[in-house]
Amino acid sequence: MTTSAKEHLLAKQDRSHRAINSFIRARDAISAADDQEGGGGWMNPDVISLAHGEGVRRPHHSVVAAGVRALLDTTESSLDNYLYLRRFPAFEEELTATFQAAGIPDDAASNLCIDSGNTRLFLAFFHAVGDPGDVFLVPQGYYQAVNMWADISSVYLETVETRRSNDYKFTRGDLEEFYRRRVDTGEVRRPKGLILFSPSYTGAVYEESELAEIAEFVEQRDLVVLEDAIFRGTEFTGRSSAHLAGMPNMSQRVVTINGGSKAYGLANIRIGWGCGPQYLIERMNYYTMATSITVPHIAKAMALAALRAPAEYLEGNIAECAARAELVARLLDEINENVASALGFTPAEPLLTVAHHPKAAHSVLVSGNGMAGLLTPDGREVTDSTDVTRHFLNTARVCLSPGVSNGFTDCTVRIAFGCLGWEHTYAYPKHAEIVASAGALLTAFDPGLSDRAVEERLHAAGIDPQWSSLDHLNPGFQGGREELTEAIQRRLGPAVVRLALDNQQELRARHARSAATPEDTAVLSAAGSVPEMAQ
Repeated sequence: MTTSAKEHLLAKQDRSHRAINSFIRARDAISAADDQEGGGGWMNPDVISLAHGEGVRRPHHSVVAAGVRALLDTTESSLDNYLYLRRFPAFEEELTATFQAAGIPDDAASNLCIDSGNTRLFLAFFHAVGDPGDVFLVPQGYYQAVNMWADISSVYLETVETRRSNDYKFTRGDLEEFYRRRVDTGEVRRPKGLILFSPSYTGAVYEESELAEIAEFVEQRDLVVLEDAIFRGTEFTGRSSAHLAGMPNMSQRVVTINGGSKAYGLANIRIGWGCGPQYLIERMNYYTMATSITVPHIAKAMALAALRAPAEYLEGNIAECAARAELVARLLDEINENVASALGFTPAEPLLTVAHHPKAAHSVLVSGNGMAGLLTPDGREVTDSTDVTRHFLNTARVCLSPGVSNGFTDCTVRIAFGCLGWEHTYAYPKHAEIVASAGALLTAFDPGLSDRAVEERLHAAGIDPQWSSLDHLNPGFQGGREELTEAIQRRLGPAVVRLALDNQQELRARHARSAATPEDTAVLSAAGSVPEMAQ
């Protein structure tokens, strides 16, 4: 290996280690691992966590019933047998039909890989596509654990700088600029592929025209792509976004993955699925078979039921998430108004503000760059999102999600609201779950029972077989909105105002500099008057 090649390898390893260390630092911040006073982290009972990323609520009651049936099934399922390489045709057919309906061509939609969650699908993709040292591109806002998955797969991630004005989505221009500055100059090894999050983890949605331009770039640069579509079905408009694999000439270059964790409320069941070109899916299935042998049938049965559940279930989740995103924006605006009132002037940059308004998913990306350079009560200077997170965890008992583990090196954080207050949603569908599960038990013992007979036996057991037809409008959602209001309005708000008042002199100086014309600034600097304006 030449000296130049060694330097490039060491540089890549250093960037990879820095990214992983950033993730670890962010994890330590939310868990308060470095808290000398033992105040506790995001799991502490008195902390409101805005950093959890699960689904919105429990799955539809028909999904719970499907799990009960699968537990008792000894024909298709088993608890004591690996069911080595056993297929589940009904589930596979549903997946293929779902991918086809989303615009993915048959030559990709019919080739399936099913594994225990998207984590393993990422690992399977890296092992199927990458050789040790290969480079894959990710946009800012990527899922934080991808760094670790790349690391244990012996491949490298390179973050492509994207723009706030474009909701931090990949654009062809961003990719071409990355190649011009870092690939064509030899700083970075020619990438093998890229990772696309669509919709993104921060709720950005790609238009077809944007995907078409990315597709042209992918073909031109001979790349392969993993599209993580785990937030598909959460779009606030109710219209699902397009897939990159549906663009011209892309079906043999793109692996598309999804799963049960976000839209369908099956995070703890651990089920993910993907489709793509046969040559890649075969390699991914080899990895799956070699490392996990089988995916539990109960997970497949519940995922199948989730895909077939009434559309109203997803519609209810979407409406709630859209409302919570709007609530976050209003509450942050209120905080900024209170800061300006307390200071007597509007800071040059808000201490906390929405970085871009989401159109999908379960969180809001928030810029805390107005806090950069300020001093916290313990004398620490705020330099990045872990500092922001640590400060509010300690002073407001609210845990934010640090953006440093998503590729943001500034003070960007996320407010994850999807599963907030989940405990309030449990009581409402309980009756429907009991009825559906009891029906599954009865028909397991007597498969010939009619629906009428099942209802009669439930009545005899003292169970009303009817449930609300408005199950998707879960009243428990209100509890989550109240917790969100408590966290932002009554906890974060006063903490932000206190921080602003503690740093009033610095904020006033910034305000003066932002209000001054270039000529004023030159005169003031020459006269040495700028510091006095901060007094």
